[in-house]
Amino acid sequence: MTSPITGLGASIQRQSTTEQTTDVIRQAILSGRLLPGMPLREAALAAELGISRSTLREAARTLESEGLVRYQMNRGIVVANITGPDVADIYAARAAVELAAADALTGHRDPAVYASLADLVDQIERAFGHGDIAAVLDGDRLFHATLVAATGSPRLRRFYGQLQQEQRLALALSERSHRELGRTADDHRQLLDALHGSPEQARAELTAHLQVGAAELQRLLDLLAKRKELANRKEREAPRG
Repeated sequence: MTSPITGLGASIQRQSTTEQTTDVIRQAILSGRLLPGMPLREAALAAELGISRSTLREAARTLESEGLVRYQMNRGIVVANITGPDVADIYAARAAVELAAADALTGHRDPAVYASLADLVDQIERAFGHGDIAAVLDGDRLFHATLVAATGSPRLRRFYGQLQQEQRLALALSERSHRELGRTADDHRQLLDALHGSPEQARAELTAHLQVGAAELQRLLDLLAKRKELANRKEREAPRG
C-alpha cells in the first residue's frame, strides 16, 4: 500500500515542474517574445521545454486565469489578444479604484505609504534606465497596489489584485510602447509628487497618468495590427513555388 506521504511528495514535484513551465511562458509573453495572437503549438513547445503535454496544459490553465493565453477552436492555446474595448475597460476599472485610493492617501497622509512609493519610484527609474522590462513591470504593479492598499479596504485590495492579473498583458504591451512609440522617461515620480499635494492635484495627475497609459497602449495595438496586416499581405503576395 502506498503511503500518503509518498503520494504528497510526488504531487509537489509535479506542481514544481508546472510552476517552472508557467514562469517560462509567462516571461516570454510579458517580454514580447511571444506576441498577442501567436499560437502555442503543444507538441513543439513541450518538446522544447522537455515537459509532457499534460504539464503544458496545466501551465496554460494558470496563464488563462491570468488573462495571458486563451483557448481557441481549431487553434488550441494562443497568446491572448488585447482589444481596444479591453483597454478602455481595464483603465476605467483602474481609475475607479485608484482615484479612491488617492483620496484616501491624501486624506490621512501615511508617511510609511509615501516612503514605500518613493522606494518603488527609485526602483522603476533604475529598471527603466537599464531597459529591464520585467523589473519595470514589477515596480509599476507594486506602486499601484501599494497606492490601493492605502484605502485600508481588504475588498478593494482583492478586487485590484484580480484586476492586476487580468491586465498583465496590457501592462507588458504598454511597457513595450515606451520604446516602440519613443517614450524616453517614466512618469511615476511626477505622480508621486502630485500625491504629496492637494487631493485635487493628486486626482488630476493620476487621471492623466492613466489616460497616457491607455492612449499609448491603444497606439501600440494599432501599430501591431498594421504590422500583422502587412505581414499577412506579404505572405499572400509571395510567389508560390
